Amino acid sequence: MAESRRAYTFGPVPSRRLGKSLGINNIPVKVCSYACVYCQVGRTTRMVVERDQFYEPEDIVREAEERLHKAGSRSERVDYLTFVPDGEPTLDINLGREISKLKGLGIPIGVITNSALLWREDVREELALADWVSLKVDCLRHEVGRKLNRPHKRLSLPSILEGMRDFARPFAGKLVTETMLVEGVNDSESGLQEIADFIRSLHPSRAYLSVPTRPPAMEWARPVCEETLARAHEIFAEHVEQVE
Repeated sequence: MAESRRAYTFGPVPSRRLGKSLGINNIPVKVCSYACVYCQVGRTTRMVVERDQFYEPEDIVREAEERLHKAGSRSERVDYLTFVPDGEPTLDINLGREISKLKGLGIPIGVITNSALLWREDVREELALADWVSLKVDCLRHEVGRKLNRPHKRLSLPSILEGMRDFARPFAGKLVTETMLVEGVNDSESGLQEIADFIRSLHPSRAYLSVPTRPPAMEWARPVCEETLARAHEIFAEHVEQVE
């Protein structure tokens, strides 16, 4: 019983973006719509695009309350409750219910998503309940996405990109993007220009550039060199006000 309960929440842990974050794990290990070559959780073991129920929302909220109580007893602050599970959080059909219930705890809610289901109106509506949302934007080219993110065969990159625009336009919370750069895959000058131009259309408060730092799902997925990362930062800074 203790092991299953640990699957729902973790932390609070330091977050470079959100201060002290209490993680919400609403998806079993590696249930995802992508099989990204750089994933640092491991290889996707169950690739799906249909939303489903994985845990009872009440159990997730109850455990979050318990962790918050323990953190409070240690005078440890919690800045965000963040959905950053072992798979893709929007695959959880109860995501909207969970966000609504957790907001009752009085702490801002964050969600880190791979953006793959944003073509769905129900997913956009549920994500809009959050206070902070991070969207993955790794590429704008179909052939690059197939090599880098390795999406479920039913997913369409143009639909995903349009879904991101449809979400970002009315979103009242804080929106950020994250782009993971892998050597020789999505690090070309023209590709970076395309990504940065698209991100500009989302009007995020900040665009993050990342490289794999822990062992990736595929050994060949290597981080770009410092020079390429610096050039990527220059390109993004021409399009987005805040780049990190």
